[in-house]
Amino acid sequence: MLIDPFDDEAAVEKSEAEFEKIKVPTHTGSGWYGYTYKTHLNGCQHWYRNIKAPKKLLLAGPAHLERPYHTFHGEVLRWHDHWLKGLDTGVMSEPAVRFWVMGANEWRSAEDWPLQETQWTKFYLKSWERLTTDLPAPSSAGEVQPPDAFAQMPPSQTNTIQRLRYMTEPLPRDVLIAGPIAVTLYAAIDQDDTNWIVILKDIGPDGSVQSVREGEREVPKNLPERELTRGWLKASHRALDPKRSKPWWPWHPLTRQACKPVAPGAIEEYQIQVMATANMFRKGHRICLDITSLDLPTGVAGATNAEYVPYHICSSKTVVHKVHHDRAHPSHLLLPVIPE
Repeated sequence: MLIDPFDDEAAVEKSEAEFEKIKVPTHTGSGWYGYTYKTHLNGCQHWYRNIKAPKKLLLAGPAHLERPYHTFHGEVLRWHDHWLKGLDTGVMSEPAVRFWVMGANEWRSAEDWPLQETQWTKFYLKSWERLTTDLPAPSSAGEVQPPDAFAQMPPSQTNTIQRLRYMTEPLPRDVLIAGPIAVTLYAAIDQDDTNWIVILKDIGPDGSVQSVREGEREVPKNLPERELTRGWLKASHRALDPKRSKPWWPWHPLTRQACKPVAPGAIEEYQIQVMATANMFRKGHRICLDITSLDLPTGVAGATNAEYVPYHICSSKTVVHKVHHDRAHPSHLLLPVIPE
């Protein structure tokens, strides 16, 4: 890994071919906590999608379970009693997928993942830090919508994380999302590389709206917020594999050949995979997207303050990031909205 940290197409093809050889009934899963390091949460979804044998998927809550774990022993016993002892436990007559919904704090079931009834909904980035389902309006002749920007200095100069933040107005009704997520950014940087980090949050509740009245022109700064999930993309790994990609799951070939520096100042399209989640945004809450390039430990001595929360160091150079969001560059968040 240290000598050659890149992926290899032959290894990927070999792994994909091995799915066809799996005949053993498979029960896979992860907790939503797995978004912090990808492997469990992404892996269980790949297994569930590609295995042809009898299968089930369990996506549990955001808290990391104690070790040795015992929380799902009942589910484990029902599964093995059915397949190893031939007992009628009813496990295979239940929906194939169970997932925990944050915000509502309840279990839901589905026949497939992503859910068949998913309404893939685009939330567009707008000026004044807004997030809306309205497509950017056409600009008048000769007018260019200016990009939003932030500059990030390296940790050798600062421990302040700069960001852009986009939020919806307070939601008029409950909104349930469940499934994979993607962010498309049209952006330019003034260096040849950076880290794009996008963070989905549930913010609120708050009843304010932006208006012309004094005191209502800005979103309150003291709203409680809850981080749901994240996505990461190194700008030099922006290349897409069109064969493996889906609109809600961009696939980037992490090979040495696919790694390309960014031309400073050029507007590039970045499709960023965001780790899947399930959350009920309650009425009055806001959907929030943060965009940054640095993630620092929150504990002491370079450690994090919780188990399994890796962090990401930004470029060693100060980088200016410009995010475009006009009609020609419709940067957006793609959410899996589930109709109630």
